[in-house]
Amino acid sequence: MTEEPRFCRETRAQLPFLVSGELTGWGARVVRGHVKRCADCAAELARQEQVHAALATLRDAPPEPPPGLLDDLLARARGGSIRERAAVPARGAVSGARPAMSVAFLTVGAAASTGVGYGLYKGARWALTRRHR
Repeated sequence: MTEEPRFCRETRAQLPFLVSGELTGWGARVVRGHVKRCADCAAELARQEQVHAALATLRDAPPEPPPGLLDDLLARARGGSIRERAAVPARGAVSGARPAMSVAFLTVGAAASTGVGYGLYKGARWALTRRHR
């Protein structure tokens, strides 16, 4: 696979901004001039315009949710069988650990690592001062 020219890479990076109208002035003229001369970049501009048009239709007319979706979600939220409720642990999102214990372990770990780091620092300074005597 051959590497595309640098100017094509830079132009393609600017195409979404050109299509959305954010790229104006001199920058827009330079990009449009390159697109007129480069077939690959012109094809990419056409793809970007298609994507922009598709997203615009979604913005103007958002899709309707399927009928009964809200009722189904509410029924699931109220709880069903034991199996459905067991999917989310009662204590903690994944591990089941208690949040207070997690904070305590994190605090102890931070204090211990700070103490170890300080001890190493002081030991290294002591060793260096002994070495230079």
